[in-house]
Order: sequence, then structure tokens, then C-alpha cells
Amino acid sequence: MENDKSKFKIEFRKRLYSWVLKLIKFIDKLPRNSGSDVMGKQLLRSGTSVLANYIEAGSASSKRDFINFFTHSLKSANESEIWLNLLRDTNNGDKI
Repeated sequence: MENDKSKFKIEFRKRLYSWVLKLIKFIDKLPRNSGSDVMGKQLLRSGTSVLANYIEAGSASSKRDFINFFTHSLKSANESEIWLNLLRDTNNGDKI
């Protein structure tokens, strides 16, 4: 059972890391205009924060600390979704 948990954590971390790399490449390809520049920067911050807070949660000093970092990671993921939707709906991310 513990081995399955460890495998899941390792795989999840790899998936987050891969997602952040893809996100950075996506942001680098956005058209250069004021709207996509602002949304891209916000997406870069929130998207990379998902991974950073997840990593920090893994080295938390208490259960409360873990929950706090994990909650911040989830909030950053939700924020990233909004920026991705805005980029899509303003046609800034369509042509990538």
C-alpha cells in the first residue's frame, strides 16, 4: 500500500513538472500584444506556483503546513484555468 502511494506521488510530481514545461512553451508562443502579455505573465506566475507549492507541501513541517501549501497549489491551478480560458476566449491562444 505504501509503495503505491510513493509511486503515485512520484508520478504526480512528474506530471506537474511536465505540465509546467508545456505551459512555459505555450506562453512563449503567445502573440505579442498587451492582452496576451498580461494574461501570459499571470498564467506563468500561477502555473509555476502550482508545482512550487506542491513541492513545498512535500517538505511541510506539520499537517497544517502541508494542507496550507497544498491548498495554495489548488488555488493556483484554479487561477491558471481562468487565464487559459481568457486566452482562449480572446483568441490569443488559438493559433498555437
